[in-house]
Amino acid sequence: MMRQATYILLLIVASVLLYGCDSSTLTDSPGVGIIENPDWLVPVDQIYEGTGRDQISSIDEPAYLLANQIDFLEDRDLVIGLKIGTQIRAYPHRVLDYHEIVNDQFDDAAVAVTFCPLTGSAVAWNREIDGEITEFGVSGLIYKNNLVAYDRGSNSLWSQMLLQSINGERIGQKLKRFHLIEMNWERWKSLYPDSEVLTGEAGSNQSYSTPPYGNYPYDDDNILFPIQREDDRLNRKEVAHGMLYDQDLNVLPMQEIPDSPLVFNRNVAGRELVIIADGSGKFITAYSAVTSDGESLRFSTTGREPPALFEDGEGNIWDYFGEAIAGPRSGEKLQMIPSFNAYWFAWVDFYGLDPRRPHILTP
Repeated sequence: MMRQATYILLLIVASVLLYGCDSSTLTDSPGVGIIENPDWLVPVDQIYEGTGRDQISSIDEPAYLLANQIDFLEDRDLVIGLKIGTQIRAYPHRVLDYHEIVNDQFDDAAVAVTFCPLTGSAVAWNREIDGEITEFGVSGLIYKNNLVAYDRGSNSLWSQMLLQSINGERIGQKLKRFHLIEMNWERWKSLYPDSEVLTGEAGSNQSYSTPPYGNYPYDDDNILFPIQREDDRLNRKEVAHGMLYDQDLNVLPMQEIPDSPLVFNRNVAGRELVIIADGSGKFITAYSAVTSDGESLRFSTTGREPPALFEDGEGNIWDYFGEAIAGPRSGEKLQMIPSFNAYWFAWVDFYGLDPRRPHILTP
């Protein structure tokens, strides 16, 4: 209960810092008014109440500066990168720690970028549902220490790490995702100096200089809500890139990655993948090694200048976002797979099904 109270206090502090609201704007029953359907896809006794709906305010009018204009980030800060068409944007953890959801618009794609500070996980999904564009907000509910979002069209609730709706008229439904990459600011700004970087909510003068969760990412004992499963093979807060296939989870821990770029080909859960990583940039991502025309490619690192990262036996050069930037497949993108970064304890709690345990990969 003490840790839950701490979480609520942190959220209240974040709300006050951002919006100048007083405690009278918070509710004692955070879930009230949003849960309209008594049926749940997950055990209801594992749903915890943080703050009320929208007390953590999503960014609905995002503002950006170019990477070479940013002065509030340090080299070690992490950012989440998204490329759709020719548009490239970065979303700093510093900003997302306060807001958790950004309702964004690329040229022809409506996107929700979601980040959960408690599980260290980022997932982007399409805001177009059944032909209608909606916005997502922070419900104030927590499932397995992870963000539960809601869509403002139907009030359905969505578990970020389960990648689907867990309550409401869209229960069980999954959304189209967009492939995100994550790395430190030092690496990002050297690769994409002309990219747009999220500065916060339009009109806000918040500096995002004070981490609202303190040393939470570095304290293994600081888990705010109960966890159902434990696995001591890795430290709780070890960042690991998880690859999901039908509840079969394979993870690659960040601690296993050398400081130089690494590309390796691996059959994971019966599927041919290419996994790319760089310890110095705090970067791991994975793609299907099978192209849209059915060719299974083999990849290796390339000595070319960034953003070129890896190449294949056909002579194609690929970038960090899995797009061919030179060669016969120029413009083609590798197929995304269900994978993203999260803390080890969260992977185990979500997908460490007894007697099965997540498979830990090594390069």
